[in-house]
Amino acid sequence: MFILKDYIKKGFLEAIGKMGDYQIILNSAGWFEKGVLTEDDLAEIQSVIDAQYPQNEDEVIADDAATDEIPKESTEENTEVVENEESTETIEETETVETEVIS
Repeated sequence: MFILKDYIKKGFLEAIGKMGDYQIILNSAGWFEKGVLTEDDLAEIQSVIDAQYPQNEDEVIADDAATDEIPKESTEENTEVVENEESTETIEETETVETEVIS
């Protein structure tokens, strides 16, 4: 007997490493919205995607450390000197740039 859920899930699992991860994720999410795949199916697909990228222990520790301290903003100063015949003046501009590190 043909079971659509098994057919779709098997196709996604076999496509891992051959298709872009984002394509598999987006397409499987579409089948989830249609009620064909479950959250457990999506978790299984994601775990196989993650397994294709092995991490050594040093990378895991570095990833954990990076998420502990996220810089929220940095300030850069630009100093410009404008000279003309009458006077010399210094113009300082300060820019605030918000940045967020995503791991």
